[in-house]
Amino acid sequence: MGCLTDGMARLRKNIDDSRESRLAQQNARISSVNVQIAGYSAARARNSVQDARARALFVADNVSDVNRMLSDFCRTRKVMSRQQRENRAAFVADMSKKTQVLLDNFNAERKTKAERYAKERADFIADMSCNVTDFISTFAKERVAAHAAFFNMTQAKKKTSLAI
Repeated sequence: MGCLTDGMARLRKNIDDSRESRLAQQNARISSVNVQIAGYSAARARNSVQDARARALFVADNVSDVNRMLSDFCRTRKVMSRQQRENRAAFVADMSKKTQVLLDNFNAERKTKAERYAKERADFIADMSCNVTDFISTFAKERVAAHAAFFNMTQAKKKTSLAI
């Protein structure tokens, strides 16, 4: 039985050694994982600080870009509004000049037509005056002749009796 007891003692020793070896390996893995976790946490903390700085720089750059774009937009808007104001003023001045030219042309044409129509009316009135004078003269002669024929008067009496 000594052999069996020795075998069992060796077996027990091997089992214990094996168990201790597994426990040592497990503890080594646990400490390795803990070291890795600690390293990951430290790296994550460093990276989060770097990321925060990078985000802060990114945001600052974006803010400065937006401010620059707003400044450019404001400057461009001022330039464009000044140009548009000048263009509108030039347009109004040009329209004013064109309107004045049209008014001057209209007034000159109206004056010319008024003078021409006044001359035509004066000519018409003078012509009508001559026609009326001729008509009255002819009528007076015919009346005198008719009167003389009706009353048998002589020419000398006609002039004295019917003065026109």
